Amino acid sequence: MKLSLALIACAVLGIVAPSAAVAQTPSAYRAQLNGHCRTFTPKFKQVEANLRRAVSTKDPKLLASALGQGLVLNLRQDAYIEKVPVPTALRTQMVPTLRLLRTVDKDARLALFDANTRNIQGFKTEVKAIDRTLPVVNKRLDRAGLRDCGSSQA
Repeated sequence: MKLSLALIACAVLGIVAPSAAVAQTPSAYRAQLNGHCRTFTPKFKQVEANLRRAVSTKDPKLLASALGQGLVLNLRQDAYIEKVPVPTALRTQMVPTLRLLRTVDKDARLALFDANTRNIQGFKTEVKAIDRTLPVVNKRLDRAGLRDCGSSQA
């Protein structure tokens, strides 16, 4: 009896499902995420420049460093996107996109683990999986009005 009263109290107070009590409008949600993603764009552009330089100079250390930096930046940005509560009006569009982002994040974590354990083949496999999935994620983010989190960074 005490447990059921505690559960009811938690549900009433919104403790159990804080994402259900979303007060943000779709436009405020888009503005918040686009603003946050814009702060990452220069960092991604720098990583991209380092990748180009590593390929042109055939520098494996710079290549590995740039790939690692890009994966870590992507994980940080995605963590923020995933933690912001999605407005009800955007849930049907964003829930599958967020699920796909979590898949990319899983692959990124595995790639970083493989790199740290010197499993080069595993690293390559995970990076290829990310490369296949990212264009779909970018299209979905663009469709949701989150261009600065999607194709503007690609």
